Amino acid sequence: MREEHENLVEFLNDAKQSVMDLGVLQKKVNAAEIEGKKLEKALGAERKAVADQIALTVKKRKDEIAEAYDREIRGDQEKLKKARAKREKAKNKGMKLRIEEETAELNEENRQLRTRLTTLFKQNHLPGFCNTTFYYALFFTRGPKDFLILLLTVLVCFLAIPWGIYFALPERAMWYLAVIYPAVILVFVGLYIIIANRTKVDNIGVLREGRKLRMMIKANERKMDAIKNSIEKDRNEDLYDLDKYDREIEEIEEELADIGSRKEDALYVFENETALIITKEIRQNYQGRIDSLSEQKQECEERYKVLSGQLKRMTINVTDEFESRIGREFMVPEKLDALAKILEEERADSLSEAQEMYRNKLS
Repeated sequence: MREEHENLVEFLNDAKQSVMDLGVLQKKVNAAEIEGKKLEKALGAERKAVADQIALTVKKRKDEIAEAYDREIRGDQEKLKKARAKREKAKNKGMKLRIEEETAELNEENRQLRTRLTTLFKQNHLPGFCNTTFYYALFFTRGPKDFLILLLTVLVCFLAIPWGIYFALPERAMWYLAVIYPAVILVFVGLYIIIANRTKVDNIGVLREGRKLRMMIKANERKMDAIKNSIEKDRNEDLYDLDKYDREIEEIEEELADIGSRKEDALYVFENETALIITKEIRQNYQGRIDSLSEQKQECEERYKVLSGQLKRMTINVTDEFESRIGREFMVPEKLDALAKILEEERADSLSEAQEMYRNKLS
């Protein structure tokens, strides 16, 4: 019986050692798995760093090329703007001189007419306001413009002013209007009659002559406006000597087109040649580190594979050799030690009896 106890104790000790060896191997497998994940993460970070640096460097270099050409383009665009402004200024100056030349005769005629008009009124001792559009609209109404001025004057004098006076009073009553309107009518009609008697009645011939001269001046002004409009609408610019400005503008536009074409060529070369060289250089700078991490990762994966295989085989062996007899419940070093102690002290004659005693002790 004692020999049987010793065999059981030895069996349990072997099981304990196998369980401990299995735990050590499991830790190695776990460590290899963790290390593999770390290496995979480091490798991914390194590859991302490569991709980021490539993207950043390529973008920066491309932007620098584009900006260099864009500076030239902006400079030429500013030159073009100034050249066009100078051309427009020269054209406007030429048009102004042309208008002055083609309206010189009419301007001179109007100058003489205005002199005659001024002299006419002075010789007949008529006040200056008689030689105004407003005066002729009130006392020699003729044409739509005069009728409009007369209408507005009537509205102001016989509508706006009476009601303005009425609303300006501190107290208001409708009968006030019965006083205000006759007073206003009396003032303005009286004033109109006084001015007419003193200026129009005795000088009707002079005023008609003045109107004739004013109409001649207006007719000349309309002719001058027509000449001005005709010149401004004339698309023929040959009269203004703008060839040098056109040549300058053409040269700048050609230069702009050339810069634009060179920019496209430079960007094409960069994207299809230079960017590839930059990419290759950056990858070469990181390649040693990436290769090292890749090699370490591969070694770790091989180690994990080997250890996992060993763990699988050992697990099967432990299951077949020990767990099938002892049971999974007791496949723990502390429990195996407790069972071995019970058997060493010969408190149980069999393994199952020792297990029952262990359970009873716990309960």
